Amino acid sequence: MNFWYKCVYYVLVVGLCLSGPALLIVWKWGIEPRWGTVDVIQAARTVDRGARLSEADLKTVKVKKELLVGGAVVRLSDALQQETTRAIRANEQITDAMLNTEHLLPAPGQWNMPLPAEWMFGKPPGSLLRGDRISLLLVQKEEAKKADDKSGQELTREKLEQLNIPFEEEKKLQEMVVSYAKGTNNQEVSSSDDRKKTTGVVNTVEIIVNEEQKELIRKYGTKGYRFLIVYR
Repeated sequence: MNFWYKCVYYVLVVGLCLSGPALLIVWKWGIEPRWGTVDVIQAARTVDRGARLSEADLKTVKVKKELLVGGAVVRLSDALQQETTRAIRANEQITDAMLNTEHLLPAPGQWNMPLPAEWMFGKPPGSLLRGDRISLLLVQKEEAKKADDKSGQELTREKLEQLNIPFEEEKKLQEMVVSYAKGTNNQEVSSSDDRKKTTGVVNTVEIIVNEEQKELIRKYGTKGYRFLIVYR
């Protein structure tokens, strides 16, 4: 009896001695990393603007709650196949604002309208991207031809003001969203965050317009006006 009593006694003593370090290890490596943390989706690598996110672009990590940025995406499914509205750096938390493409879809009473190449004054800006907000400046066809013939001279706003341009209506053609900016291969043009390097030359531009804007573009386009695309 005494033998078994001593065995149990020593087993308990050894168990208590080992339980301390064991509990410490469990806390250090199992509980503490998860204590006060949340899952968040981060970029696994640099992602260009206009790209559709794949599993290779994303990773799920745990961060302290106080390090969670506003609007952070916490479920991988909410980010997969979503289009980015700006360039994303590696390890940057993915937020709703980076994936917010609702403004690229026509709302009730709006249309997605292509701007015919023959109605544009010159070529679209080379750095123009989907999601940009543009304004259309009306240029009379005859004056546009004159400006084309004057090499080295920039058509400024001041020069446009000297023309007979209906600016009251022109003001209604401001802050319109580019829904598509495609290259000659009909593929979406994307770029780095500073826009210094694009994946192609913009050839086709489509914009989201309301009924009034649609009719104004059609009205002046058929009258021989050209539209100078400007944005900031």
